Amino acid sequence: MKFKNNIKFLVICISIIIFLLGTILTFMIPTSVKITYGLTIKTKDGTTIVFNVYEPNSNAVNKPAVIIGHGIMDSKEWMKGYAIEFATSGFVVATFDFRGHGQSGGELDFSQLINDVKAIKTYLDSRSDVNISKLGYLGFSMGGWPGNIIVKNDNSFKCFIGIGTFLNITKNDLGPNRTLNILMVQAKFDEVFSLKETTESISKLLNKSQSEIVPNRLYGSFKDGNASMLFFDDNSDHVFLAWDQDPIRISRDWLLNTFPDVIPIDTNFYVNIRAFFLLIQIIGGIIFFYLITDVISNFFIKVKENDIKKVEIENKSGLNLFIKLFIYSFLAGIPSMLLMIPILIFLPLPIAGATAMFLFGVIFAIIILFWRLTKKINLNFWKIFKTPFSISKKMLLKHITIGIISSIILFTILYISVGLNLYGIVPSVSKYPWFPIYFSFNLFAFIILNIFFNSILQPKFNNDSFKGLLKVFLIYFTYLMIFLSFIIITLCFIAGNNFLMMVLVIGPPYLLLIAFNSVFLFKKTGNILSSAIINSFFVTCIVCAFSPYMNPLYLLPILLL
Repeated sequence: MKFKNNIKFLVICISIIIFLLGTILTFMIPTSVKITYGLTIKTKDGTTIVFNVYEPNSNAVNKPAVIIGHGIMDSKEWMKGYAIEFATSGFVVATFDFRGHGQSGGELDFSQLINDVKAIKTYLDSRSDVNISKLGYLGFSMGGWPGNIIVKNDNSFKCFIGIGTFLNITKNDLGPNRTLNILMVQAKFDEVFSLKETTESISKLLNKSQSEIVPNRLYGSFKDGNASMLFFDDNSDHVFLAWDQDPIRISRDWLLNTFPDVIPIDTNFYVNIRAFFLLIQIIGGIIFFYLITDVISNFFIKVKENDIKKVEIENKSGLNLFIKLFIYSFLAGIPSMLLMIPILIFLPLPIAGATAMFLFGVIFAIIILFWRLTKKINLNFWKIFKTPFSISKKMLLKHITIGIISSIILFTILYISVGLNLYGIVPSVSKYPWFPIYFSFNLFAFIILNIFFNSILQPKFNNDSFKGLLKVFLIYFTYLMIFLSFIIITLCFIAGNNFLMMVLVIGPPYLLLIAFNSVFLFKKTGNILSSAIINSFFVTCIVCAFSPYMNPLYLLPILLL
């Protein structure tokens, strides 16, 4: 036993060293860039905008600057890869959260997004080392919306880069003496914008027919200030345009060609090496989380066979129950989701509401399945739901404590790694009042989910064997992934576009984490409560941070475009 404890302690130490090393390298590289986090500025209508600044770690003056606008359901961290590469090239770069997004205040209103950009320009104008007449704007997805407007009407902007977005600028908009170099980046598998749409917009800019527009060909010249190009990324989609090295590299080169007098302070390319260090950071952090959660669980609870809160359903195999759940999910779960439409209409966080809608469909199917099973095999319907709570108050408190402590650890790991480098997971202050509502519902949903997959299925697949645990983990994940995929694909078909397909790119890592948390914690504690708390907390944080603060009805035109 002592030997096993020593090994466990050693592995914990190694995992935290890996996490800390990955963290240090992720934030230190490149050393040529200075990053200032969490700055704030007020727009002319009083909305607080939160932004980060990336700049060359030098005393240079008269530096050009770039403003980067993210997409809907994104945050300023989404575009960090671009910001770092631009900063190493000699530019002052500001990434910011649009109103209603990330940590910025206010409610999303597309007509007011231009004020957010103007506020960032005001900040840049206040800096003596920035040449305010030499600006560039990069807009990703929704971020291209205000970008099109401001670059047309503000001669300070010499460059517009559209990443997975639309172009609404024609030759007539610019006038005969206006200089503006325009780069449009289009992904082959873009779920939102098609190559045809982007080609059409470029053709209007150049007064050419669509057939004359050839991807990756330069039109005009940087010398004359009328360079234009459609860059076609043949191995990416809408989401990964934000992180793909090819569009980042071509965007950086486009800026340097626009401002040829800028001398890069660092010619290295850091996208891939930072991605590698970030991966190390995440892997080390997740391994540390499960190892330390194992220690915490063992400290509070010594699980014996009689302590495992399982639900016995005789004469029903795990496979049989899983198939029945699939049937009930499509017959009852999907139609029941319509009952959650009022939440989507009346609560201001549509993505969090959509998540609640999805979970409601899942748990409604499980409840109907339980109701049918109890009628057939003479099992107490309510006893199933009371199973996790049929413990002493002292033991209940221990499970809750494990859940709370582990939630804090997991959130800290995700925030330091994912939250500061890929996309924010901290909701803005304006979303805090709604957090308890969504958390409470998610907690209820994960309790029901875990009762089925852990209290019922997991013992049937042998809770003590690795093979059995692996089966339950894969079944749990597969069910959530298939159900989610069916809903998303159906909605895309109804809407006539693939906007929501992005969810299937972002969602799998979180579904894997949910499934593993549930299986692992049930094995360690014999109860589903701690994992339900953990999953509810981190899912609520993420969906509330992802969700724009807005009237949900305002989102419909976007989905129907």
